[in-house]
Amino acid sequence: MKDTVTNAVSDECSHLFARALRGEADAATQLYARCVSPLAGWLAQRISGHAVQDMAHEAMAEAFRKGDLFKPGHSFQVWLRTLAWHRALNILRNESRRKAREQAYLQQEQACASEDHKPSPYLERLASTLAALPDSQRELLELHYLKGKTSRAIAEMHGRSRSAVAVHLHRLCRKLRTDIESSRRQGRVCHESAKMAA
Repeated sequence: MKDTVTNAVSDECSHLFARALRGEADAATQLYARCVSPLAGWLAQRISGHAVQDMAHEAMAEAFRKGDLFKPGHSFQVWLRTLAWHRALNILRNESRRKAREQAYLQQEQACASEDHKPSPYLERLASTLAALPDSQRELLELHYLKGKTSRAIAEMHGRSRSAVAVHLHRLCRKLRTDIESSRRQGRVCHESAKMAA
């Protein structure tokens, strides 16, 4: 009996989603009311300490963006849960990476404070090279490496393809390595010249 009721609700949600995709506002309102709160409850049982209501809302928004991928005859609620779970995993991974970066930064700061030394020449060269980049390129690096945004997320923010963002990041990193290595070689030559002149 319970399975029958569940299937009926699922079929109704699928029907409402199809109507909402056709532009029926009342169907979208009913779909949101039927699906978002239960989805938030489902997420809350699996992850704690996160804004599950926001995750559920964003999953619903993603469902409408990807509506052409939904297969008629399948359960809309199951598909929506899949979208929400993938989003939750991405958030958890990004938070884990951010915490790791913060921890590494704190450890570096503590090491610098305890040893009381100047920043390494490499870090100085990196800061100088980054400062010379155009704002758009520097923003791209900050979004990916400081804020933990994926290539896909950055692509959606800027209306570009994920592959274009990934290629741009790769080329920027290669340029940074080349510029830093060139600066390092020039510094070595200047140092050797100064020694010979002394």
